[in-house]
Amino acid sequence: MPRVKSKTAPVVASKKLKSTKKSIIKTIHPKRKTRSVLVDVIEDEPLNDSAWLEDGGLKMTKNESEINNKIIDDIDKLDHLDNDKIDNQKKFFETLNKEVKNKTEKSEKDDIEYKNHRRVILYRRLVIKFIVLVGIVALVVSYFSFSKLTVTLNLKGETVNESMLLKIVDSNFSATNTVINSGDESDLSASSSSLYNLSENNDPRETIYGTIKEIEARVVKNYPANGETFLGNEIVGRVNIINDYNKSQALVATTRILSPDNKLYRIKNAVNVPAGGEVAVDIYADKPSQEMAIGVTTFTIPGLWVGLQNKIYAKSEAPFTYNQKIQKFINASDLSYAAQDINKALIAAAKAKADISLSSDANWLYTTNDPATITIDAKSGDQKTEFSAEAVGKIVAVSFPKDDVAKLATARLKLIVPDDKDLIDFNPTNIIYSMDSYDSVSRVATVKATFTGAMILKSDSSVISPESLVGLTAEQIGTYLKNQKEISSYSLNFSPSFIKRAPSLVDRIKIIINKN
Repeated sequence: MPRVKSKTAPVVASKKLKSTKKSIIKTIHPKRKTRSVLVDVIEDEPLNDSAWLEDGGLKMTKNESEINNKIIDDIDKLDHLDNDKIDNQKKFFETLNKEVKNKTEKSEKDDIEYKNHRRVILYRRLVIKFIVLVGIVALVVSYFSFSKLTVTLNLKGETVNESMLLKIVDSNFSATNTVINSGDESDLSASSSSLYNLSENNDPRETIYGTIKEIEARVVKNYPANGETFLGNEIVGRVNIINDYNKSQALVATTRILSPDNKLYRIKNAVNVPAGGEVAVDIYADKPSQEMAIGVTTFTIPGLWVGLQNKIYAKSEAPFTYNQKIQKFINASDLSYAAQDINKALIAAAKAKADISLSSDANWLYTTNDPATITIDAKSGDQKTEFSAEAVGKIVAVSFPKDDVAKLATARLKLIVPDDKDLIDFNPTNIIYSMDSYDSVSRVATVKATFTGAMILKSDSSVISPESLVGLTAEQIGTYLKNQKEISSYSLNFSPSFIKRAPSLVDRIKIIINKN
């Protein structure tokens, strides 16, 4: 039900009219001033002002009643205007209230939605963080559980050199037979002494029984002189002096001959060319040069009478050559080389003189018993192009079983190889033998054997420890392994392959050792 404004105001106005009319008019303005403050009152049914005035009100005159009615009408109009304004204000405030309420509700709704959105974001972040944390934990667990590193090492051998002396005893030699055949007691004592030396326990040589033969040999060999003295350049050639004249013609040494291109040469020796004959003679040039080495041609002799130059002339049959004139001589190095080479030639002659089985068997060693007698037919500084040397001596041929020496060499190498290493790459055929000495009385030869091998760490030896690789990157592991002298090469196998860092657990690192 709509609220209606009370109409008690006219009553108040009627009371005030008793004093003056002006006061009634003045009372209208305060109401206008106080219209901004409204009090809504729910009234009962409105009373008729005139009836109220008639029934219980004061008796008014007709004029007063008209004036009062007019005032009431004015007030009603004013009230109507005020009600319109109040309704507009009411509508305004209602609209404003609705807007405020809507805004408040919307704001509250937005706040709720914002708070809900914040909660969703917060929960989402928490879920993401939890998932990331779980993922990190899973990765860490996977890393420690599944990460693995296999290191394959290729080891290189360490070269070891060793040598030993061999005492080669002739198994076919009998000291007793030698003494009986000689009939000399001094020989007997010497032979007994030699036999005693063979059994000495302090002898550092390893005893090997073999075969020893003595061979007499002689050899003569020529050697070139390598010393040179530069004497200058020369033109070497030969011409035939032809005489078509009816008288013989004598020509002295140094006689000039001239080529068609005006190159001048001279003959080396004096000649007498008979009439109708010819004589060959060597030539030379005063100023030898490469241009003077000409081909076959005919020469004139400018020293003869012009009328004879076409009858007596020279002709070459081969081109001239340009050479450097060198004087050969024997120097000290030529003599030293000849002395060394003649010994080899003496051994080669002994091999040729011995049995074919002896000369072809690779197990034989050859050396001279005593320094060979060497004779050279020249001395240092002699101007010769070559010289000869002669050597005479006794060659000693020694043979022994190489397999026995190989066993001794292997045992010797194993003695010097540490316990944590193995002997590898030992080839008995690479043992180098050299004759050290020979005793012709006891028929014992001392041979030096030089051999090499390689030792390498055992497979169960700890080249590197897995503890030293824990947590290292591939680059750091490579740097570490390259500094190990026992390692020739290596390979790293990470699992999973994208992880290039060694596991943090020692038991996840495996080391495999390969021997080269």
